[in-house]
Order: sequence, then C-alpha cells, then structure tokens
Amino acid sequence: MPAALYLAWQLTTSVLPPSRFGELETGRPRAELSRLLPSRAYPYPPDHARSTPRPPGTACTFYRSGGDLLGPVDLYRLCWDGDTLVAKDTVPAGRARP
Repeated sequence: MPAALYLAWQLTTSVLPPSRFGELETGRPRAELSRLLPSRAYPYPPDHARSTPRPPGTACTFYRSGGDLLGPVDLYRLCWDGDTLVAKDTVPAGRARP
C-alpha cells in the first residue's frame, strides 16, 4: 500500500493545469516562471514522449496535464536552454507525435 500512495503523490504533484501551461511564455527565465510550475516534474514520461525530438542543446521536463490517476493524460513538455524556456508543447497521451 505505501508504494501506491507514493505513486499517487508523484502523479498529483506533477500536474500543470492547462491554464498555467497557457501562461508560460518562451524566452522567460525559469525563476520568473517557477510560480506557475508544480513542485516537481513528472518522473515517468513514456518512451514516445522522451524520444520526441527536442531543440538542440536543451533539457526538457515533463508535467501531467491533469490529475486523473487511472487514465492517460496528455503531457506538457518544457524545454530549457540553461534557465530560459525555449520551447513548450503537448505530447498526446498514449501515442507518438506526428
């Protein structure tokens, strides 16, 4: 049971609501955007999300778009060049991007 509670905690603390995702502007520093971000990134993005090409020289983090614990949800991907947000996009749940 503790493992299930830990997983539920991980899933719920990595949710970035769509309204906040919409407020994130590329070109802004992480410190300025941190108030909009959840306390942690989603630690288990699926292979299709991790393998989506990213801008060269960036590190990307993933966040869940909703708090549904039982069904798949889209992921938001934020790509950072150092501390600057350079790209943001949505990785649809359960399928590769075109």
